[in-house]
Amino acid sequence: MFGKTAPKTGRLSDGLYHDILTGIMMGDYPPKSTLPTESRLAQDYGISRTIVRSALESLKVQGLVQSRQGSGTIVANFDPSAVAMLSRNGQLPLLKDCYACRLAIEPEIAAIVAQNMSRDARVFLEDQRDILKGDEGGSEYERSARDAHFHIRLAELSGNAFFSQIMNTLRPHMLFAMNVAKTLATCSHNQNVNLSEQEHLVLIDALLDQNAEATKCAMIRHLELGAKRMFRDSATEDVKA
Repeated sequence: MFGKTAPKTGRLSDGLYHDILTGIMMGDYPPKSTLPTESRLAQDYGISRTIVRSALESLKVQGLVQSRQGSGTIVANFDPSAVAMLSRNGQLPLLKDCYACRLAIEPEIAAIVAQNMSRDARVFLEDQRDILKGDEGGSEYERSARDAHFHIRLAELSGNAFFSQIMNTLRPHMLFAMNVAKTLATCSHNQNVNLSEQEHLVLIDALLDQNAEATKCAMIRHLELGAKRMFRDSATEDVKA
């Protein structure tokens, strides 16, 4: 069964699907481990069990999980690189749309934050700079979560509620893309992580300098390079973020 592309899921189940898939790829849900119960997932995500089942069914179709009577939903044995490639290819149009949306709004969001630097924004950015320079580490998922939080927090600091809403909607797709890129990397994993973190540091410095134009350029460069890391193995298209 492994190798099939997941069916199109309803928008409400997409977030859960990508979160579990990311957890499987990054080892948070290793082979033979048991996923949280349907009731627990429904409660944690604030969704119905019907939506939870839809997300789990997509994973079952891909052969990544299986239902076992009396044991719940079990993660199957799999080849991580094969899973990453399958997932990336199956979600390619959605991932490209995600990057296109981010490039359309995030440079402007960052420029707004730079132009209207608040005390909260400065404290957050200085903390983020210290974390990156201190290399706190953590699991792959935790580092990706911090990365996504950084971009979402900038939207919140812009003071525009619609920016925040859009970025929170993109969050599961951002996490998925970040973790697939790490799994598929053709150059060394550590090099990719270091590149992303260096791009964040350049962006943070521009923000703290309150240089809107430099901030906008730094965000564009970060997103474009992120897209290249994500899609560098695509033989069909030369992605322009």
